[in-house]
Amino acid sequence: MIKATELVRPLLPFPELLDRENALRKALAEQVQAKAISLLERNVQIQKVHSQLLDEERGRLPAPPADAGKPPLAVAQWRQSNPESCGRLGRDSGTCY
Repeated sequence: MIKATELVRPLLPFPELLDRENALRKALAEQVQAKAISLLERNVQIQKVHSQLLDEERGRLPAPPADAGKPPLAVAQWRQSNPESCGRLGRDSGTCY
């Protein structure tokens, strides 16, 4: 997942937010492998941090002009990834990373 998001990084207005998410993703993967946390717990933590990072991004961005175009598809997909449903048992979302 971390390698896949490298393509999105240069398109983001604040790539350090993605770096923070990926650092957490790596740390949590190690904890899951060590059986210190469950995959479900990992998903809940990723979802919470992802949501916080999006809130931070929105807080940093100036109001878009009326004629502003849509962000690149990869950026929109990253922003929509890891919804709250990813932290639930039996999730069926294709955007849980």
